[in-house]
Amino acid sequence: MNSKNDQLFCNVREMKIKTAKPILNEAVIREWFYHQRERTSIYYKKEILNLPPYWTEDKILRNYKFVNTKRTWDKETKWLLTNITNNDKLSYDNKILNSFLFRVVNKSDTFNEIDAPFDFTNMTIHDINEKIREKTLNISIKKPGYVFFSAAYILGGPKFNFGKYLENIEGTTENDMVIRMIKFVYYNQDKIVNGVKSSRNQLEVFEHLKSFSGIGDFLAYQIFIDLTYLANFPFTELNFVISGPGCERGINWIFSNRDGMNSEECLFWFTINQNNIAEKYNEHWNMDEIFHFLPKEERVYTLMDMENSGACEIDKRCRTKFNNKRPKQKYHYQSNNIELFYN
Repeated sequence: MNSKNDQLFCNVREMKIKTAKPILNEAVIREWFYHQRERTSIYYKKEILNLPPYWTEDKILRNYKFVNTKRTWDKETKWLLTNITNNDKLSYDNKILNSFLFRVVNKSDTFNEIDAPFDFTNMTIHDINEKIREKTLNISIKKPGYVFFSAAYILGGPKFNFGKYLENIEGTTENDMVIRMIKFVYYNQDKIVNGVKSSRNQLEVFEHLKSFSGIGDFLAYQIFIDLTYLANFPFTELNFVISGPGCERGINWIFSNRDGMNSEECLFWFTINQNNIAEKYNEHWNMDEIFHFLPKEERVYTLMDMENSGACEIDKRCRTKFNNKRPKQKYHYQSNNIELFYN
């Protein structure tokens, strides 16, 4: 796969990764390979073949929500790719700005309702205060109780810190949370774009995104990954990773002993050694067979896949299987507009 201008092994110790001899938890490793294969099979049956449920015999995957093996298959990222990333009507600058905005809202239904994405470079503050505000108010009137933000991420940081920023700029409190997000991007558009464009490697992009008050490690990394989908963006998801809290827990399940590697180095190590690990434990891991429905060049399990599905989701699976603790989100099935619950 094309690594564009990536700094290889960005922000990790290459020699440590290449020489490390960690100890893995065999029971967890077997769960890991099984989960990746089965979750991919579910996606294929559900989204590609359009088969009715159930798509698996595995009770954990039937009962609870787990992210897709690949991040680009998730609903919100699919919307981003269609409406922002591959939108020929948007300039590169506007794609960067809308990608930033999208992930701090992370709900495509909201973006559809307010007619996003936006042309920030030609927008005025009047447009936001009048036209867009009217749309958010109409949503609240038409759909009382509508939740404007996704529950997938903890977005309290941007909501609070962006609000404090606007108080300093406008001298008043902006109570509409969606308008807060839009105004923040509007006022900071030059800073956001210039910082992204001037970054010399992946870490500098990440640090630039994190420099905005309210954007923590997790959100900065998610926005960075969104930017890697842009054709003009010089970096990819292949050589840089940030371990989030759920990912950290998953790594602790997988590795009985890390041999001195930090979390990001563990993710690199596992990604690089995935085929050797599969061979050692006699686990089926043929990319052409598991990802058979993808174009040949996309049949690969990447560093981002490892962070997103490999580590975070194995924590949820292992807590359920080995510690009898249930994941937070139960899966609700839709069939002929009637919700079916599998118990």
